[in-house]
Amino acid sequence: MSRNRKFAAAAVLIIAGLLLPLLILAGFMPPPPVSASPAVSFRVSPTYINPTVAAGDNTRETVKLQNLSGDEIVVHANTNSDPGQASAGSDPGQAAHMSVSIDAEQVSLKPDEASDVYITIKIQDDTPPGRYRQQIFFEAAPSAARDVAIAGRVAMGLEVTVIHPVENVSWSLPHLVDSSDQVSFIALGQNTGNFTTSLIEKVEISGLLGRKIDLLAASEPVAIGDTANLRAIWDEAPLFSIKKTTLSVGSGVGAPIKTGAFLVVFPWKLSLMILMMTAIAAAGARYQPFFTKVFAANGRKPD
Repeated sequence: MSRNRKFAAAAVLIIAGLLLPLLILAGFMPPPPVSASPAVSFRVSPTYINPTVAAGDNTRETVKLQNLSGDEIVVHANTNSDPGQASAGSDPGQAAHMSVSIDAEQVSLKPDEASDVYITIKIQDDTPPGRYRQQIFFEAAPSAARDVAIAGRVAMGLEVTVIHPVENVSWSLPHLVDSSDQVSFIALGQNTGNFTTSLIEKVEISGLLGRKIDLLAASEPVAIGDTANLRAIWDEAPLFSIKKTTLSVGSGVGAPIKTGAFLVVFPWKLSLMILMMTAIAAAGARYQPFFTKVFAANGRKPD
């Protein structure tokens, strides 16, 4: 009987010796991997947008988001990618010339639900013509999850073609204006846009005294690549004034091309005439004794 007990005790010790290392090893092993979140599937449409925008203008684009998974998800729009850089057709060393904003940066979608988000693209006035690229990332995660990594991401490409609707603009205007004359502001511009349109010349005249004056001239419809002559007339010039003028030519789309100048207004023609008459009178007064002697000598009767 004691022999059986000794045998059982030995067997227990052997089994314990075999299991103990396994138990110690199991305590240091990491737990089995657990999925951070359920599978997320959603659609972004379109995934590429290529609008044409005039410098100084903006556009609003629509993107549709659709939840294809069985759980409610939250989609976040991330525009913090590299800013738009000019590609072929403009200086690649330029900084970003466009800003991108989204009306709803976070959208909750139930299973099979779809929703539209609106992307607004604004182009600065001084943007050179060319193509500018940027990416927008739509990142999704289950709405019930907390502190989990992004479960899905879709990138949307944005390529904006920037144009100048009007180019090759030149002006002809006087800088010294007689107060009795009409003032003509003549502009020449070329339609470099994507459609036939009228060109518009605007002139703003302002000074320290007096009201601001706005002049406007519009051409007939101008075909793509053709030029137009524009003439705005100011026929209410004051007697004396120094005026600042701002001139612009555009097509009504995007930022117009501008320039500025100063006008000096005074009656210089009348002043010149008075100056000439004064000079003649002064000359006559200077030589009056000489003429008096000459006429007196010529008119003296002989003895």
